[in-house]
Amino acid sequence: MSREIPDYRKQFGARHDSALGATQDKWEFVLKLYARHHGINFPMSARPWAGICVQHGVDINLGLADYTPVVGQEEQADITEAIRSAVSKYQDYTPRKWDGDKDMEEYHAFMDHIPEMVKVGAEAVRQRFSHANMMEGEYQRWHNEPKIDVPIMLYQDYSGGGIQADLKCSLPLRNPPKKDGTRSWRVPKPRTEPTWQQVVQQSIYWKATGEMPSLLFVTASGYHIADSQNCEALTEDSLERAYNEAVRSWSVSQNLLRAANGSWRDLAGLVQPDFNEIARRHGPTIVDLAKQLWSF
Repeated sequence: MSREIPDYRKQFGARHDSALGATQDKWEFVLKLYARHHGINFPMSARPWAGICVQHGVDINLGLADYTPVVGQEEQADITEAIRSAVSKYQDYTPRKWDGDKDMEEYHAFMDHIPEMVKVGAEAVRQRFSHANMMEGEYQRWHNEPKIDVPIMLYQDYSGGGIQADLKCSLPLRNPPKKDGTRSWRVPKPRTEPTWQQVVQQSIYWKATGEMPSLLFVTASGYHIADSQNCEALTEDSLERAYNEAVRSWSVSQNLLRAANGSWRDLAGLVQPDFNEIARRHGPTIVDLAKQLWSF
């Protein structure tokens, strides 16, 4: 989607907004722009990485890996091959070293559950699209919102037959430590209700594509499909309210950039950072970057 980028955005490299941007804190919006300006990536953690790897395995099993609309759905792979690829991708990750080994502990705990989650995830997607003649996988899409002066970027996981679906993985949760200091983990039941952030995200996909959304809540023990038939939060009235909130959020970001007039100092002065949350989510490298930004 080609649009002229306003000058006030160019200094910050803010050439688009996103579905994710509609739900993130404004300090994080500003900090991510500043990190991108310096070529610094925010760190990954084991929990979201495990979800990425589960979807990778599901995509391979369904013939939707590295999907492009030009090529379309390709030959489906055996589930064993799909699991092998998902586990291999997961093993590419190096756990964080700055959180007291919490990420390392989660990394090892999640490893054993990825194979079953790939199986369950693939079954959930097939069930959701059982009446669709074809399926599309994840690729970069764009949405035009008239009140926002740049395009909105989004990635929806699966679509076809007039519906769309996003895979939402819930990984095992810690049990309290035992007397001997060891710990066990429990597999949660699949969620049945989305968070408001997830509803906002789905409302954007709905506006962009016209397809009614559904959420595939997956754990190692099973799945639940939430849609407008069994979840009030995913009805059109709810999605409309959520989309209006997304537009308000994008508008706030837009107004911050416009008011800053190309100055990082002015932009930083318009939002209040949460350094405790920055440290918890992103670690010391990003904390140092944030201190640099908010010391202007």
